[in-house]
Amino acid sequence: MSDNTPAAHPGWYPDTTAPGRQRYWDGAQWTNHYYPPLHPYAAPAAPPVKPTTRPRRRGLLVGLVAGGTAMALGLTAFLVWGLPGQPGGLVTEDDWDYAYAPAQEVEHDHSFTFPADYDLRAMAAANGDEFDLSFAFELFTDAALTRNTSLRANQWQGEIEVSGNTLPSATYYRLSGSESPITTREFQFNPAGMGFWGLHAEYFLVQKLDASGEPLEKPVVHPITIESALPTPEVGYSTSDDGTLQVEWRPVPGATEYLITVSSWQNESHRRDVEVVGITTETAWSPPMHDVFTGEEVAVDILQNDGLSTYRLWSADEVAGGGTTVNALDNDTTQYEYGVVATDGNAFSSLQPTDANGVAASLPHEIPLRSRKEQFPNGQSVTSLDDLSTRFFFTSLDGATRQTSAHIDPETVTGGTSSPWRLNYIGRGTALAWPVYLEGATRAEVDEQIAQFNDRATAEAPTTGMPAITVVAEAVDEDFDQPTPSTTAPDVDYPVTGSNEFTEYLAANLIAREDAIDVSDYENRVGMPALDDALGEAVYQNPYIIGFRGFNYRDGAIYITYVHDPAETARLQAEVAAVVEAAVASETTPEMGDVQIAEALNTWLIEVAEYDTPAFENSLFGYPDDFHHAWDASGVLLAENDNLGVCASYAAAYKALLDEAGVESVVVSGDVFDGGRHAWNKVRVEGQWLAVDPTWNDGPDPSAYLLITDAEFTGSALRAEGVDWMADMRIPDYATP
Repeated sequence: MSDNTPAAHPGWYPDTTAPGRQRYWDGAQWTNHYYPPLHPYAAPAAPPVKPTTRPRRRGLLVGLVAGGTAMALGLTAFLVWGLPGQPGGLVTEDDWDYAYAPAQEVEHDHSFTFPADYDLRAMAAANGDEFDLSFAFELFTDAALTRNTSLRANQWQGEIEVSGNTLPSATYYRLSGSESPITTREFQFNPAGMGFWGLHAEYFLVQKLDASGEPLEKPVVHPITIESALPTPEVGYSTSDDGTLQVEWRPVPGATEYLITVSSWQNESHRRDVEVVGITTETAWSPPMHDVFTGEEVAVDILQNDGLSTYRLWSADEVAGGGTTVNALDNDTTQYEYGVVATDGNAFSSLQPTDANGVAASLPHEIPLRSRKEQFPNGQSVTSLDDLSTRFFFTSLDGATRQTSAHIDPETVTGGTSSPWRLNYIGRGTALAWPVYLEGATRAEVDEQIAQFNDRATAEAPTTGMPAITVVAEAVDEDFDQPTPSTTAPDVDYPVTGSNEFTEYLAANLIAREDAIDVSDYENRVGMPALDDALGEAVYQNPYIIGFRGFNYRDGAIYITYVHDPAETARLQAEVAAVVEAAVASETTPEMGDVQIAEALNTWLIEVAEYDTPAFENSLFGYPDDFHHAWDASGVLLAENDNLGVCASYAAAYKALLDEAGVESVVVSGDVFDGGRHAWNKVRVEGQWLAVDPTWNDGPDPSAYLLITDAEFTGSALRAEGVDWMADMRIPDYATP
């Protein structure tokens, strides 16, 4: 790693030994956790797909520049051949890394046999771990082959029998009050025990060796669907104003209970474990707030989103505080999944896994005690709120230490007269709080100090402002009046950007403001990203998608929620396009290079735009109703909105300007460790990607964050990229040098 380490700020940072990869810094040293995870047959990066454009006055290229590793079965020139012992043929293309076998639906205890004239265990032992069979077979829960799961392999008489190996049972337990501190229930998902594929609806078995034990020219992917007694629940995730995860799903016929699960890959034992963290008879669930010692439910405390953490054993704060070693920290959030299982008391449904990192990694989990002690070395008593920091530390669900703005609620003040005033010091957008004691003031003076403190906290808050979850899937109401879903990509008058066919299809429909989109042809197609992955990229990378707020999924289609009706959406799109075209025409010339264009449009944008502080103050973890403009390009670009917007508006507007000027760019989202969720840009200039943060350039120095590398985000600008702005397999393409 580079010597340019991020000091005491734990989190994900660019791995300078491998462009496009991130590595975890625990606050003291680098751990052995990477994103994307290291796989020996990872698909090679493809060149970014440029947006299709309408004809421009500068004669820009019209059409789609194809990526190098598209794997859709609908493409031509595929190769089919047979494989001994396997049904049907295989499908591949010259530039694919894999060949694909026909999908099969099997029972939970089904096994596959492969011819093998080699000793599997002996080869594993020679590699240093007799239980690590990944050189020969790997099993995944996602088509992108990024989430491992357990398998078992037995060999005899020239054959290897392969099946699932997930634990067939799980125990649910929780604190339930001081009189009966623990409640437990055990669930037997597979009473027969061995050879259990698990609770996932789909699996992808990768075969890497031929019958003689030599590596196949292309590993073979075997898609597997598991038969289930009950339908798989269709689940959506959102976040309450206090940062608590909300899970909702459609009712499953015949189900009497629903189990909320968290699964994780244990790399040391090569197992995926499933933990039941909640049980309900309803079709919605959120983790209760409770006192960590007694189990009693409380409104505000030092722990929330209990059971949903995506790290094991120690948070970054605990590691930095000493008493453990770096090897005890496992913050690999790429391998954690949330799901819901339906049951009738005997049988169980499969679950459709959701990437826990994508929906909840930055949500609050607990107050980091070491950071709290450093912030208040003399205890929690103060003589004036002027001495109180406006930054509130918390440990997020992925184990990182993050900060948010502090807030004091005057309605919670107690004490006084002969004792200090007790104030609740609360983290903005969290349910986390702890008491601060103010000495020697009247109640009127206390209220005045609280008002001044809250104003100061708002003024000192970094200009970020992305909701924690930007693509929210909700359960479809049974009485929902379903429009007819679109099945084609409509022609639109604005750029359509996507790194894959699925994203392009979604983007074109969203720009056209289709109320419903049929996704059945893409969601299980080989080589396509998952629905939420493709949809996240579409929303982030297409600034003419205006007013998108969420989607519902039902029976192979998504139903979209928009802020504006079709006529208003079309009007806003046209006015944004007019402003963008005029700006590019006035600020750029055909003789300019990409660097000059990026600089000129950054200057124009920050002269026109203004940060929408009221929108930020009201956003918390969602979009406030009175500030619809602040999260899309129409905010900072249109005078009717007073050219106001938060970071998402700046980033979308900058991409719209660069698209018009013919310069490749993307919108990036992630976490600023000193401020929360944020959006910025990367621009391709002179053959490389460099970062631009137009929101933070709108300050004293308009070039402070202009065409810099990821490593140059230092100090209060330290940040880590998220995964929802681009299809996961393409994120490494955009690493800065």
